[in-house]
Amino acid sequence: MPVVYLYIRVSTDEQAVKGYSQRSQLERLVHYCKYNSLVITETILEDCSAKTFNRPAWNKLITKIKYLKSSPATILFTCWDRFSRNITDAYIIFEKLQKLGVSLQAIDQPIDFSIPESKIILAVYLATSEVENDKKSRNVSLGLQKARLEGRWINKAPLGYRNKITADGKKYIAAYAPEAFIIREVFEEIIKAKRVTLSEIYKEAMAKGLKCSRSAFYMLVRNPIYCGQIKIPEIGNEKSRIIDGLHTGIVSLELFERVQKVLGNIKNSRLVKKKRVLNENYLLRGILLCPDCGKTLTGSSSQGRSRKYYYYHCTGKCKYRIRADYINAGFQLFLKDIKIDVFFSKRANDLLKKIDKGRQLDYQIKKSEIGKAMDRSIDRSLNAHRLFSEGKIDYDDYFLIKENCKAYLKKYASELRELVLNAGAGIYGKNAGDSIFHRLAEVYELSDVLMKQRIARLFFPEKVIADANILNMLPEFIKEIFGGELVKDSVMKEQDFNNDEMINNFLNEIALLAFEQHLKTF
Repeated sequence: MPVVYLYIRVSTDEQAVKGYSQRSQLERLVHYCKYNSLVITETILEDCSAKTFNRPAWNKLITKIKYLKSSPATILFTCWDRFSRNITDAYIIFEKLQKLGVSLQAIDQPIDFSIPESKIILAVYLATSEVENDKKSRNVSLGLQKARLEGRWINKAPLGYRNKITADGKKYIAAYAPEAFIIREVFEEIIKAKRVTLSEIYKEAMAKGLKCSRSAFYMLVRNPIYCGQIKIPEIGNEKSRIIDGLHTGIVSLELFERVQKVLGNIKNSRLVKKKRVLNENYLLRGILLCPDCGKTLTGSSSQGRSRKYYYYHCTGKCKYRIRADYINAGFQLFLKDIKIDVFFSKRANDLLKKIDKGRQLDYQIKKSEIGKAMDRSIDRSLNAHRLFSEGKIDYDDYFLIKENCKAYLKKYASELRELVLNAGAGIYGKNAGDSIFHRLAEVYELSDVLMKQRIARLFFPEKVIADANILNMLPEFIKEIFGGELVKDSVMKEQDFNNDEMINNFLNEIALLAFEQHLKTF
């Protein structure tokens, strides 16, 4: 007597509502076996697509058949699309099973394989299913391509953006303030980087809160999505191209193109220099220039009788050197004594409030989106329960839908908790900009080496000639920010510096620093 296996496949819970439920298939197969006096050996339930035969339950069944080899086996299913929706793979598997002495049969589309012409009928059944799949796939591809040509981003929002939905249901992406600020800084740093590698820029971005792998970071700085453009992939006879997107870029097109030129010149790029190990004793290494010959000072230590002494010194024949601990201590003392000018304090405070307002607004929008998604999952679970109560779907399908909804709810709850923690609600005070300017020395002292170096480079964005007096090394824009008495006419000061890029960058860095520290030191 042949071994009979019932193969029941349902790829999605939507198919259950359309009449392909596991219970519906099982009832028809059991009725067929009773009518034909067949004894069911085993029932195999599958929850995978029929595009390929890489299906767990199917592979287990074939393995079992190979090892048994005791008697002929028959695999029954309702329709041929339950077996496969790929005609090429189906014929290969069909031939292999015949060699194993296994016969296949669809009870709703029976075929007598003793008749040669039956292969034509089988081809029609299998081809019909494959064509249906191909049509759906083509329609989806054309729809996605049409959306791309309109300038819409159709996938999951890239780092620095978030998926949004307009009131009329159209999807779009919008910049996400904390990540967008860091990404903009990354592009600016690549252009002005004179002493650091791309790897170090990545580490600094990670320290500021950017979360991505190193390889993803290298792809990020080459992705045109960040300058407001979208790459259209090649499809059919249409070549790949880049068009303007509907979203707002995080960086300007000019800045993006300049970065690509820097990255393209790999051999001569200063971004591929040998990585430097950070040392807290040489925080200003690479910033200081030799006052005698103009070369960039490096750092090294000298062993004394009782301890080591650290120096910034020149190289080659030039013998200039200066105690590193003196300069480092002088910079820390300077941070304790500085007091921001009132005008720039107001600008920094306004900038911080603006960033905070954007974060809170984004938090409320994202919170609302998660809430709506949770409501949809709850409604879907309740609807499945109603359909099960009315007998329109079986318990297996109801259980599958319920478990999926439960998993989604757990995921949404986790996202909501993380969102609340990262939102910073109630953390940022009204005078946060003021506070961090008065507490820079405390933040500096409590920070790690990378953060200390970052703060130091806020005050020395360009190389300066080494001097024992820190005030002599400060750039003019820092003196303006922290030395208001040098400019008596506040009206002229506002006119001169409102659009000054270096001052804006400095104030923006300080604002970001306040958010990263979450004002824990205040």
